[in-house]
Amino acid sequence: MSHSIIRKHFVRIIAVLAVVVFVGACRPSEDGPAKPQPGSEQPATEEPEDVATQPEAVAEPKEPAEPTPQPEEPAEEPKTSPKAEPKEPVEPTTMPKAEPKEPAAEETTMVPEEPETEEPEAEPAEKPVDLGPPLVDDPAGLKKLDPAYPTWIDPKNKQVVMVGQVCQRETPLEMFACIKATKEHESVVVIDTKAYLAHAGLLAIGAKVGKPVQFDPEYVPATGTEIEVTLIWKDDKGQIQRARGQDWIRDVKTKKSMAQAWVFAGSGFWTDESTGEKRYQAEGGDFICVSNFPSATLDLPIKSGQANSALLFECFTERIPARGTPVTIVLKPKAGEQPKAE
Repeated sequence: MSHSIIRKHFVRIIAVLAVVVFVGACRPSEDGPAKPQPGSEQPATEEPEDVATQPEAVAEPKEPAEPTPQPEEPAEEPKTSPKAEPKEPVEPTTMPKAEPKEPAAEETTMVPEEPETEEPEAEPAEKPVDLGPPLVDDPAGLKKLDPAYPTWIDPKNKQVVMVGQVCQRETPLEMFACIKATKEHESVVVIDTKAYLAHAGLLAIGAKVGKPVQFDPEYVPATGTEIEVTLIWKDDKGQIQRARGQDWIRDVKTKKSMAQAWVFAGSGFWTDESTGEKRYQAEGGDFICVSNFPSATLDLPIKSGQANSALLFECFTERIPARGTPVTIVLKPKAGEQPKAE
């Protein structure tokens, strides 16, 4: 063989080996790349002298088939909550006021009824107790000073007549007679009247009013017409009894009946600032006193203290009828008596 033919075959062999090596490199075996066998020697390759003489039909090495790409699943976009579209402001709807319906007769309400509370009835104004007619010789000749109270004047006999009742029989005294609901605890007789009526009656029959007791700057006793006080009542047997007012009062020191007479001191008036009305001071209870009070209608013309330790008089128990006994009280100015000069 000539050298040119040998060279051509050698080039072909080299080209085939290159293709095999290339394909093997593209398709690695499971056992890994082929290792050269020990002792095998690779023949030395000589570059061809004539590059222009290439094998005519050398198959080009095929490119390895690219693996068909799997269609990638589209990445899920992060879910974002849709933005709430701003709502248009809803105008408040005003419900038409329902007209109150008249409750049907058969309808029953479920609201529990409140228990009815009975309001206490107002107590009627207490009327004066009827203690019977005054025990005088001529009741027909009396003139009542007020329809509501048992107080009269006797124009013919020049006296004031009242009806009261016994309220105490054994106690130290500041009063002999008081107005009802005032000082019954320290009086012998209580009278359901007004003190100013007795005052007006005494003036009507000619008594002269004096001045109440004074303590400042020094003691000055009460003055006025001397007034005789007479008591008339019925005993247990229905017999009419009479006594002086002094006979029911005992002097603490002498243990005898009170010796002093009462004088028409006349009390006084004070003005109610809230109403502007004038009020008679003796309405507080100081009607016929045995202790000195500037507000007394009748007072003693002697110094008689108000303190418990200074009280001069007490009930003359043995002479006083049972408590509650009706008593007629007669006030009569002493004949010819005039108020004492100051």
